[in-house]
Amino acid sequence: MAQNSVSDSKFDTSDLVLGILFTALVLGSAAALAYDFRSLLGEQQAFETGNPFGNPGRVDFGPRRTPGNDDQVRRYDPRSAPARRSDQQVALPGFEGDPDDAISSSITFHMGENGTASAVGRIDPGSYVAFEEFIDASPELTALTFHSPGGSVRDAIAMAELLREREINTAVARHGYCASSCPLAFSGGVERSLPDPVWFGVHQVFTSDAEIGTLQDGMSGAQHISSEAQQLLVDMGVDPRAWIHAMATPKEQLYLFSQEELADLDWVTN
Repeated sequence: MAQNSVSDSKFDTSDLVLGILFTALVLGSAAALAYDFRSLLGEQQAFETGNPFGNPGRVDFGPRRTPGNDDQVRRYDPRSAPARRSDQQVALPGFEGDPDDAISSSITFHMGENGTASAVGRIDPGSYVAFEEFIDASPELTALTFHSPGGSVRDAIAMAELLREREINTAVARHGYCASSCPLAFSGGVERSLPDPVWFGVHQVFTSDAEIGTLQDGMSGAQHISSEAQQLLVDMGVDPRAWIHAMATPKEQLYLFSQEELADLDWVTN
């Protein structure tokens, strides 16, 4: 009986040690996940509130060619546009100068000729208000060209809905850039044009730190916003399969659509 008692004691001690180690592993993993998630959301808050990022530059996405099916995931920096050769300039209606220099500033709108205009810069919380004012003051507007690193998803969704309501076409210029939430705003165009070459990409949706509450609340909020983005694409006639690439791509990267995908997923209408 004494031998069985010793064996049972050793077994109980072993179980206790394993239980402690397992609990520590679970708690450590949960803490790491919470830290990573809050860091991600904190970065989004800085982006959405317009906190300074330093001097804007150019993102070297790698090979200086439009994305093909073998190299579609690239690095993303909301401060910068893709690196280009000197002969790859972006021409936008009504905009003077190099639009890449304005890519990290809040979005501005510029009226060009023959009913065309451009939207250049970051989509911040509240950008929709400025957009609506521009639309109301420009009854002659028929086509809007984007050059934007994206930003606030809800503002981009509202912009898309207003574009569709006013029956305005959308485009991105040759060698132009439309990333993150910008494709959502772009989707509102009645007619949508994306020339070859163009930089047009998406990534995961995430919410600002002020909206977090608990970790579960933050994850739920991000999922809810992503569902709103998918519903928008359905409403605007874009194949919702396009958003699979957004959900699968980390926030520091972009999934850049190939010309074949732009047509197959109905991002373009012609």
